[in-house]
Amino acid sequence: MPPDLLEANEAFRIVRSNLSVAMRDLEQRVVVVTSALPREGKTSTSVSLAQSFALAGSRVALVDLDLREPDSHRLLQAHNEIGVSDVLLDHRAVEDCIQHIEVGAEQELDAVPMQFLAAGPRVTNPAELLSTTQAAQLLEDLAFDADIVVIDAPPVLSVADTLLIGRHAAGAVLVVEAGRTPAPTVRRAKDALTRNQTRLLGVVLNKFRPKRADVDDGDTRYGSSHG
Repeated sequence: MPPDLLEANEAFRIVRSNLSVAMRDLEQRVVVVTSALPREGKTSTSVSLAQSFALAGSRVALVDLDLREPDSHRLLQAHNEIGVSDVLLDHRAVEDCIQHIEVGAEQELDAVPMQFLAAGPRVTNPAELLSTTQAAQLLEDLAFDADIVVIDAPPVLSVADTLLIGRHAAGAVLVVEAGRTPAPTVRRAKDALTRNQTRLLGVVLNKFRPKRADVDDGDTRYGSSHG
């Protein structure tokens, strides 16, 4: 396995361990992964975190609730033909929309199963759809059958969707791109979550490069802290 992949795997094992501690006494094991701004790496973090939990033996459901700009399916090489929007509009049953993904083979590991629920066809009113009782029931049903539900949510400062989703979760992980996202913007995102009574479970610092580290140009580092 390439060194950079080994390092990324180890980084997400640390994030996974920190999250497990943060959620140890929480009944609802639904985690929202978001960012302050678009393109900070929240989707790749969602996918990698879900895969890390699956490789550790957990029953995992990864849900793409970014109904405006869904992208998890591309990283998983899955499809987005049906998904969350179909379930919330009562077009399909959730069992018909769940995709069963094998995790680990691409990393030269023994493959393990993971459930994936794509965003599905685009809708004109994502926030309204995510505020319905059907959305809360969907997450409750997924959590009942899984050890952890990881949600790829929209950037928290761009739209209201994530604040609606956060009400049904144990808490949120905030992804921050090192060297790009200003500290005041990060604080605004944190404050928006906490004002919404969404517990901040951790912060993942994406694309962090220590100044004195001797690494290749393509290396990516992740840091995490929980609270």
